[in-house]
Amino acid sequence: MLENTSTLAAYRITVTSGSRTVEVPVLLPGGRSGVALDHPAVGPVIWIAPEALGGFTPVTADVVPGGVRYRSGNCRPLTSRGAAVLFRAPDGRITGGEQLPAASVSCAPGERVLPGAAAGAEVFPYCDLRTE
Repeated sequence: MLENTSTLAAYRITVTSGSRTVEVPVLLPGGRSGVALDHPAVGPVIWIAPEALGGFTPVTADVVPGGVRYRSGNCRPLTSRGAAVLFRAPDGRITGGEQLPAASVSCAPGERVLPGAAAGAEVFPYCDLRTE
């Protein structure tokens, strides 16, 4: 689990574990994001003032019957970089996880339900401001 305890926004957070690498696009101050890697190591991060993000709000996701409900309050579509899905034991311990591919995650404005995830899972969308 990544947590931004600073007053700046973390942008393009590189996280590695062995030969696997994921990039968490944006993490606002006080924000948290899951990463489905064993023994993750945080690499380079670009730190920027939150107001430089132009009104960006994180896309949220909730597991609902039949899939995952993604919600975005942004006025334009963001670029999906996939998502992390974390599974927890009843005592709150993380017991496993998986990365969802970009095509399985909605970063579009509004609300959408897409198939995927299991009941009790937490989903952390990776929605990026850049289009490349």
